[in-house]
Amino acid sequence: MNSLLKSFLIALSAIHLSTSSLVAVGQIFDVVSIGQGYTNQSFYSMANGEVNTITNTDWDLAFQIAGFQASILINSKNNVKLYRSGKDVNAWSNITPNDTVGVLNPANELNNQDTSWWSGAFNITANLSNQFDLGWGVYDFATHAVTGDSLHFIKLSNGSVKKIWIQQLANGIYYFAHADVDGSNEVNATLNKTAFAGKNFGYYSILNNVTIDREPNKNTWDLTFMQYVTTVPFTYKVTGVLSNDSVTVAKAYPVDVMNVNYWGQNYSKYINTMGFNWKTFDLNSNQWLIEDSLVYFVNARPGQLWKMVFTGFGGASTGDFEFYKEQVSATGVAENGGQPALLSVYPNPAKDIVKMTVYINKQNSGNSVSVFDINGRVVKQMTLENLEGLSEVTLSTADLSSGVYTVKVIADGAVATKRLVISN
Repeated sequence: MNSLLKSFLIALSAIHLSTSSLVAVGQIFDVVSIGQGYTNQSFYSMANGEVNTITNTDWDLAFQIAGFQASILINSKNNVKLYRSGKDVNAWSNITPNDTVGVLNPANELNNQDTSWWSGAFNITANLSNQFDLGWGVYDFATHAVTGDSLHFIKLSNGSVKKIWIQQLANGIYYFAHADVDGSNEVNATLNKTAFAGKNFGYYSILNNVTIDREPNKNTWDLTFMQYVTTVPFTYKVTGVLSNDSVTVAKAYPVDVMNVNYWGQNYSKYINTMGFNWKTFDLNSNQWLIEDSLVYFVNARPGQLWKMVFTGFGGASTGDFEFYKEQVSATGVAENGGQPALLSVYPNPAKDIVKMTVYINKQNSGNSVSVFDINGRVVKQMTLENLEGLSEVTLSTADLSSGVYTVKVIADGAVATKRLVISN
């Protein structure tokens, strides 16, 4: 969509008809386009609009820069596919094309998980009982390096199949090798994290043997509009919206779109909370239909809570996402009688730790968070006397037995609760 048309649409925001009603004062109508055939990826700031839109078909691998999970993604948009080879790294030089027979099938296929940026296709074979197993390799606590212990086959967008070995992550540098299955055209490559400082991922093209800096700083965007692969209930390609790792999103449905309250919503850190199923394709009318009575609340960053409602989708012919957004005033918390907001409890189910996003009107020595078991007994408690505004609270749950609990936040005599499941 050209900039002139987009500016015209935004100018009409005051009279734009949503799926259920007129856009009200304070609401902003916006259009994000990822192009015909969903070729591009758009990074979006709730406060500032589009940060960057860039082609999503020029890379094959994405290496995690921020954090410690050493996540490695494949470009499922570009039809890149990853397979278990069933071979130990010592077999690298001995692999032949015969080793791919019966292997390049869905049973051996590995995919990025659309619930977290840190569950890449190379990571999901990790042994969950070993916290140092990252899937493609194992972290050595003594050397602080990850050494690769797995070989894979990778099918690229042009249909060619290669063998690939993520060899090591040491001193901030990923070392990896790829070659034709018969061993020819071997390339030993590196990706240095320092070249992508401030980003979530650094990117690499196997076809062109180049690193690519394509992602804006992680602190400048909240949502990304793109085509990707989901694996539930089966693996298929979808087009939707994923959130940045620092963002939480709540889905409110079915609700009165104009009057729904952000209080008491379940804010989640799963990046696909918004996802793709706010729309459906109607075969009878040959049109995309937008789910009505559906609102998303986007907790972008402290002091920035947004309401977002989709109003249209252009499909593959345009790649346009239409929506309106409205910033929810933080002063609304005080106006609500000082009621605390327990915005999210994550992960849920939890094992060793649980993180809670809370909003507390003002500091008070009586502010606290408690965890109650099914019999109403307090099993965990901590004070929140030094917290004010939007905060994240981390609580250890490693000593709790599997079961259902209630998390309760008390502030200024008001109470907010959430259900918590512990699964050890």
